[in-house]
Amino acid sequence: MLEPTRRSVRRVHCLLPPLLLAGAGLCAALLAGCGARSAVDLLEGTPAGGAGFGPNLPAAGAPAAVAGAAGTLAIAGAPAGGAPMMPPPVCEAVTVAIDELRPALTLVVDQSFSMSFRYPDKNSPVSRWSLVGAALFDPTFGVVKQFEASVRFGIAFFTSRVGVCPILNQVQAQTRNYAALDRLYRSLAPDGDTPTGDALQQIVSELNSIPSQGPRSILLVTDGDPDTCAQPNPDEGQPQAVEAVQRAFESGIDLYVLGISNGIAGHNLQQLANAGKGRPIDLVWGVDADAAEPFQASGNVQGLTTQLTDLLNRIPLCEVRLQRDVALSEVSSAEVLLDGQPLPYSEVDGYALKDSRHLVIVGKACEAIKAGGRQLSVRISCD
Repeated sequence: MLEPTRRSVRRVHCLLPPLLLAGAGLCAALLAGCGARSAVDLLEGTPAGGAGFGPNLPAAGAPAAVAGAAGTLAIAGAPAGGAPMMPPPVCEAVTVAIDELRPALTLVVDQSFSMSFRYPDKNSPVSRWSLVGAALFDPTFGVVKQFEASVRFGIAFFTSRVGVCPILNQVQAQTRNYAALDRLYRSLAPDGDTPTGDALQQIVSELNSIPSQGPRSILLVTDGDPDTCAQPNPDEGQPQAVEAVQRAFESGIDLYVLGISNGIAGHNLQQLANAGKGRPIDLVWGVDADAAEPFQASGNVQGLTTQLTDLLNRIPLCEVRLQRDVALSEVSSAEVLLDGQPLPYSEVDGYALKDSRHLVIVGKACEAIKAGGRQLSVRISCD
């Protein structure tokens, strides 16, 4: 699976299949009455742009709950001078279409002229451009074809020409998107420069404008040090590229970077990888424990396909992020349904508690989600 995120509040995740990052908020309203519970349901028919949350009202005559000092919950009617009565566990309930929770991965691919160069050396039979295209789009073993049912793939090829910068050729992320992405790739050819920071800044802004319940990631594939729209030459756009990657992370988008030449210096590739995970940019993979891994592309299609598959498997899937801490005793008696069929509480096949804030769907149940599950329903501490 993908390396776990360090962000706790910026994103609410429901994470599903081995590649994806699917995030589902299981929201619940706090008690409004002594002994009364309230549930929040996110229904499959919720309009795009946000979940419709609404707490249940307390029963008539139920004593009101009021906020006490320092955030303590005080219950009206509690014995004077006594300890406040503690409410029962809050009900969490969610029913969502699984496609809405699947992680969105935008492939940001360098389209600059140098992508037409041979790789890994000048005597190689394939170019950088064709190597990337085969690893992504080969109908038999390309990763997009393999994972299109479980990951919402999008793509953005980026380049620039004199007076036009950045140039983006894009397809928005969705599942079963192989044909559209492959068709766009085949319509393009390497040309122009490498305005990495300018392109990422625009792509991140566009992603942030599109509502998404699932986690979002970017895979940056590039063969050269960044330049900028303001200064195409020399290639001195690394600070702007790092800033754009940091901005992506701050807005809840993980970023992975794959270098496909020796033309992007190891130091620059490492900085981008660190920034994509919110780490200090000068940490070094293999030396510093918290350093992010920078990927250097294999020189053959099979090797690159294996690398991309490994990277996709780092995206958290088959996980449900909860809105509050839950106890093992609550989870073991929860109701979890996949396409209407109950899942057992089991660490082998079914669902289990990964930690106090995450359920994990495991074994055959996770495989069923990845293979095309349609709806997941979770109810915890609900009467």
